[in-house]
Amino acid sequence: MPVEPLTATQTVVAGADFAIKQGTGILSYLTRKYGYVKRMQENYDKLMKEYNKLCAQEEDVRNKLERNETEVEETNECKHWRNEVKKIKDDINELKTEYLKVSKCFCGLCPFCYLLNLGRRIVEKIGDVVSLREERGKISILIIKKAPAPHIRNPTNRSSEFQSIDGNLKMLREYLRNENIKTIGLRGPIGVGKTTIMNCLQQEMEKCNDFEIVFWVSVGRRKNIEGYIQKELLKRLKIKLKNFSEEERKSMLYNQLKKYKSYLLLLDEVFSNIDLEKVGINDEQNGKVVFASRYIDVCEHGDEEIEVKRLSSMDAQNMFWEIVGVHLKDNPHIKTEAELIIKFCSGMPFLIKMIGNNLATKIRCQPTNADIVAIWRNTKHKLYSPTGKLKQELGEVYKLLQVEMEELSEDEKPCFLYLANFPAGHELHMDYIIECWRAEQFLNEFKKLGEARDEGRDILLNFVNKSLLEKGTKMGRYKMFEFYQRLAFRFAKHNENNYVQEREMVREIKWEDATRISMFGDLCRPCLPDKPNSERILTLLLQEINSLAKFPGSFFVHMAALQLLDLYKTKIKTLPPSISSLRNLKAMFMKNCDQLIELCAEVGELRSLEILDIRYTGIYNLPMEIGKLTALKCLRVSFKKDIGNQNHVDGASREMISSDVIARLHSLEELGIVVDPTDGSGSTLWNGNNAWQGERLRSFSIVVGPQQGNSPTEIDVSEWSSEKRLRFSAGEAFPDAILKILKQAFSFELIAHKAPNLSVFSADNLEGLQSCTIEDCPEMISIIDSDLVSGVPFQCLTELHLDRLPKLMHIWKGAIVSGSLNMLKTLTLKGCHVLEFLFSQEVVAHLKELQYLQIEECLAIKEIIKDESIVDSTAFSKLKNLELINLPLLSTICHDVSIKWNALETLKINTCVKLTNFPSTFRTAEKLRGIHCSPDLWNQLVWPNDGDVTKDHLQKLHRPL
Repeated sequence: MPVEPLTATQTVVAGADFAIKQGTGILSYLTRKYGYVKRMQENYDKLMKEYNKLCAQEEDVRNKLERNETEVEETNECKHWRNEVKKIKDDINELKTEYLKVSKCFCGLCPFCYLLNLGRRIVEKIGDVVSLREERGKISILIIKKAPAPHIRNPTNRSSEFQSIDGNLKMLREYLRNENIKTIGLRGPIGVGKTTIMNCLQQEMEKCNDFEIVFWVSVGRRKNIEGYIQKELLKRLKIKLKNFSEEERKSMLYNQLKKYKSYLLLLDEVFSNIDLEKVGINDEQNGKVVFASRYIDVCEHGDEEIEVKRLSSMDAQNMFWEIVGVHLKDNPHIKTEAELIIKFCSGMPFLIKMIGNNLATKIRCQPTNADIVAIWRNTKHKLYSPTGKLKQELGEVYKLLQVEMEELSEDEKPCFLYLANFPAGHELHMDYIIECWRAEQFLNEFKKLGEARDEGRDILLNFVNKSLLEKGTKMGRYKMFEFYQRLAFRFAKHNENNYVQEREMVREIKWEDATRISMFGDLCRPCLPDKPNSERILTLLLQEINSLAKFPGSFFVHMAALQLLDLYKTKIKTLPPSISSLRNLKAMFMKNCDQLIELCAEVGELRSLEILDIRYTGIYNLPMEIGKLTALKCLRVSFKKDIGNQNHVDGASREMISSDVIARLHSLEELGIVVDPTDGSGSTLWNGNNAWQGERLRSFSIVVGPQQGNSPTEIDVSEWSSEKRLRFSAGEAFPDAILKILKQAFSFELIAHKAPNLSVFSADNLEGLQSCTIEDCPEMISIIDSDLVSGVPFQCLTELHLDRLPKLMHIWKGAIVSGSLNMLKTLTLKGCHVLEFLFSQEVVAHLKELQYLQIEECLAIKEIIKDESIVDSTAFSKLKNLELINLPLLSTICHDVSIKWNALETLKINTCVKLTNFPSTFRTAEKLRGIHCSPDLWNQLVWPNDGDVTKDHLQKLHRPL
């Protein structure tokens, strides 16, 4: 049927209708778009409100996973949801940045189109956040029980990790049972297992019902820690927070916690000290607090402290192979890689599990042996390469360390990174570390070397406090965790071209680019270029390289910037003439270069040199040119005994140090000398004109005689930088020149000498001593004989160590001089086999500052304080630690049981079979926290007749040995 054409009127009406409809749509469209801008602030606030709720959901999930990490893992559905949350967090952070930039620009300065787009994205993101929140509610299972580790042939054997956990848990249980212990600090570095231990403790305490309620709070880095803990505890107690002030919350918490017969508060990830009183927690409540931290100064505020140590080498290996598969342990093709990977893990359970599980996952598909080798080789490369890409989880730990580093001051950061120049696990002495820092001018603002040492010590202690360094196996030594060292090396690589050659670390060194070069051990066979263009190099460490016997003659010509040169334990025989080019050299170490027999005259041109260490070389004497080193602040030297007249010229004996060399060293602050007194030429060292000027030195260390290799108190001669020390181990004589040194010394060690007592050295020479050690002196009958002294010996003494004195009968014979022993804090005795009692009544009265007393293997001693002595009840008022070990005849400590032992905290009694009455002696020791005693002796104790009051109290403190 044909369509009739519209009339004119109809056309106009239709057109108008179409226009009206279209206009209404455009108006609606424009109104909606304008609303994106007009309501932007309102929509932004709504977005942030929904976003904060989503973050709280995600944190709850994360906390649940962390608290049960040893037993459970995420479902795939949960992983997907958390990944989506992570993505949306990044999006919102980007939106937030944009919004804050334009929030001040609504006056028209920002283009409308830009604002329109931003407002639309904010509205869309609200929908995304709400959708994710709703999705979380639909997830039925967040976590599932972990599958057992692969390839464990004997599942009944617990891993090394849990063996270490058991030991710490046992100690925690003991402390929690002790009524006197309210707070316990659990300390250790990142990844050592603190959270795992806290987790196990929480689960154990909730099952055994020792506490009515157990709280867990992950503290973290927050500004108002006390306020945050209050809120978390109130949430757990189901008390609505509303708008209460912190003081009101404190009062509420105090009253609520007081209602419980007992409670346990676990505080994880604590980064700063917490004022528990401010939270609402005090001793009036029956509560205990355990807090885990990587910081020493946080944990030391607890009544007790437990250090969570890294796994031993054997335990770390066992744990690693249990996770990866013990069937791979004997595979010779991956042995080297496995050793390096385990070493990288640094005994940290977290790293062992993470890296071990990663390897185990890759080999589950049963690859060929060639594939396995490639997997292990690639893993090792990623861990050790300074530029290799880190596994994601490892990157998270890397970020944690980066946070710790960012909190270091600008002065501390280069000091920490510098330690990456040394091999992983390498123990360094405190003095050496500080001297390296000083040479690199990190501590250059201090004019005096002594002031730089004080600052350096503070920095080192701060690193230890933050668990960035750990103390070494010997006193005064520190080392960096292997894992930290690798990461610090990565940090350092971003700023400097550092080369550390250790095994496979560096194959080729670009001498023209390097700023620091380190080569260690015989595996390094350096092919030194004849004349390297090394104008940027600051540090050159060539240590323990037997193949290094000679430098090319022009080697140092282009190293004018070099500040530190260390040739420790190389076979270098002489220094090249080009050494004179090192006009900026600050420190030169040639300790134990036993083939070096002389210093070349060019050394005198090192006018910037501040530290020179040439101990234990083949050198017989110092050249006169040493006197030109007017900037020298520290000189350490030892002289080899003259054999075959090598130290003679034209039949005349040459001086070890020319009589006026030391006098010309105007900047000298520290002097260390080791000399054999049987070498006749040594006498000129003490008797020459102006050769000894100890009064003007900040510190000195004079070691006369051979070191006693079997001595348990043997210490490195570099441990003297902050004191004036004399060590004398030379038979019967004691030259007058040595007495002059003794008079100025703070520390005195007498080894294998035949003196009957110290009184023969004159009291005025002993007045300033702060530390005294006497070992292997076969004729020593008493330490001080009052009939032979007229002054006041030992008036400054704080430490006295006596070891292997077979004839010692008295510490102090006769009437004690007023002022003597008044400052003594530490006293140790070992191997004094004829000593029957330790203190007389008069001596006890002077020991007002004594804090630590150890008596070991003194086979004749029967009592500590002489029988019939009447002592004041306040005697030993500051004694904190008492150790009695292998004293078979000791039957009593003191017949006078009125002593209060006000400060005693730790008592250790081992192999003292006759000492069965000590409970009566220590029943009034109110601060006693632990009695370490063998079960055999404990079962034979004689208890006072007080109705089991003492027995019940001390039984709680018993720690079986």
